[in-house]
Amino acid sequence: MKRIAIIGGSGFIGSYTATELIEHGYDVTIIDIIPDQERKCIVADATKHDEIYSALDNGFDCVYMLAAISDSNENIEQPLHAVNVNILALTNVLHSMQTLDIRKIVFSSTVWVYSVTDHVEVDEQTDLPITSSNHIYTTCKLTCEALIRNYSMMFGIKYTILRYGIAFGPGCHPDTVLSRFITNALTGKTLTITGDGKIHRNFLYVTDHARGNRLALSSECDNQIINLEGPEKITLSRVASEIVKIHGDVTISYIDQRQGDYTGKIVSNSRALELMGWTPTVDFTTGTNKLYDHIRQQNIDNSTTR
Repeated sequence: MKRIAIIGGSGFIGSYTATELIEHGYDVTIIDIIPDQERKCIVADATKHDEIYSALDNGFDCVYMLAAISDSNENIEQPLHAVNVNILALTNVLHSMQTLDIRKIVFSSTVWVYSVTDHVEVDEQTDLPITSSNHIYTTCKLTCEALIRNYSMMFGIKYTILRYGIAFGPGCHPDTVLSRFITNALTGKTLTITGDGKIHRNFLYVTDHARGNRLALSSECDNQIINLEGPEKITLSRVASEIVKIHGDVTISYIDQRQGDYTGKIVSNSRALELMGWTPTVDFTTGTNKLYDHIRQQNIDNSTTR
């Protein structure tokens, strides 16, 4: 299995995954609406069936479906766009794969799907009733997981569904809590925490995502759902205090919690270890320092080019 298509390969996790795969000898083609100037790329919109079919008609062995609207606020503010990108695009990809006889898909899901259960300790066997979802993003991802399993049962397409922990690292979305806090600290703005600060995330550094994506190509991972969760529980208050340690004094304020916000779960990584030998390697403090240095350098570069 050498010829790989990464749909959404120009994005944050996608670009790191492309690098990881290329470094391990895979023939990688990025498929995205944003051209990649450094790697082999086909410009195509996965929400348009004819475009994604043509892009995938190139003898690929496996497709990574990483294209998504993952920003929480964007899902709420633009639900039609979110559903089109998150669900319709996947359906177009699966239909094209079935027609073109591409035999495996690796799909980027999320630990947000665990928000629909009252259980605090969760794993891939936990029952997840979609009727309990109160966020567009969660609903989209649970729907996508079901569609993939349906196509697998009907047409024999193999899959690996990876439920990602919250990604961070250089290049991550500027509206993620870490990026936003760092940017606000560097520009003298307030760090605003939603809720009482006890909401937590298990942040996962992006190179650990990329490594997990590569390892998912193993036949041991066929037709499996696998969690890739961060190594430690990090509250939003801890995020703010970490920025204070790196940057110095900042102003912190609190606002009401957002509707449907993921409050955090204890997510098991045991299946990832068993099937792929995967565990996270970058701790939160190390990763946060790398992200801080990256954003600070970006700000310096932007100020010198004005």
